[in-house]
Amino acid sequence: MRAHRCWRRRLCLPQWRRPHPSQPVLAPAPAPAPAPVGKGAGGATAASKAVCANSGGHASGGSNGAEGGASGGAIVIKMRGLPYSASETEIANFFSGLRIVPGGVSIGRDASGRASGEAHVEFTNEADAQSAMQLNRQRIGSRYIELFRTKQLPSATRRAVTSTAAEGGGNSDCLRLRGMPFNSTEADVLSFFKGYSLQSGGVKLGPQVGQGTVRFSSADEARRAIVSLNHSYMGNRYIELFYN
Repeated sequence: MRAHRCWRRRLCLPQWRRPHPSQPVLAPAPAPAPAPVGKGAGGATAASKAVCANSGGHASGGSNGAEGGASGGAIVIKMRGLPYSASETEIANFFSGLRIVPGGVSIGRDASGRASGEAHVEFTNEADAQSAMQLNRQRIGSRYIELFRTKQLPSATRRAVTSTAAEGGGNSDCLRLRGMPFNSTEADVLSFFKGYSLQSGGVKLGPQVGQGTVRFSSADEARRAIVSLNHSYMGNRYIELFYN
């Protein structure tokens, strides 16, 4: 009876709903599986990796801080706690044996021009800067010095360091040296000024140890020397030049 009713119900179906005898009844197609989160239709995960690679890894790595900034530019250490009377020569000698760029010592000053107890020192290479950091909390005079890595020496300060030495000379043909090795000779001074025209007998050592004077053939020659050689090295000592 049950099979008979099923047969009769099938005959009662409207003509448009009756399956053709030769047409199989198809099961409904399964729903498409959802795409994995984060990949999308075109493989967004791989695309994201490509973006990171093309951007230098900034999306995942971020900044390296002050060290990262210094690696692409100046190699600078900031000093804090200096005696207010500290000179560029004393600061350079604090880092004795380490190479500082010419004009690389910059003493900080306040609005009135007085020393602030801070300075920036630019080194020629990263290895010397790392060695310099080993001197953190060592002393200059009675004061212990704090050292910090920083990104760069302010450009305005660098320009001032380069130009100040040449100011105020007028027509002087005589320069004073400070910071020379204690055993310096006249021959050492002549070698330091090799390529410059000096007066005969123009090199005088003293009156204090590590100092001396040099007389050039002209004021223009003296100016050329102070602009080029101020804050250069004689041996492992950092030399300051002034008009005398």
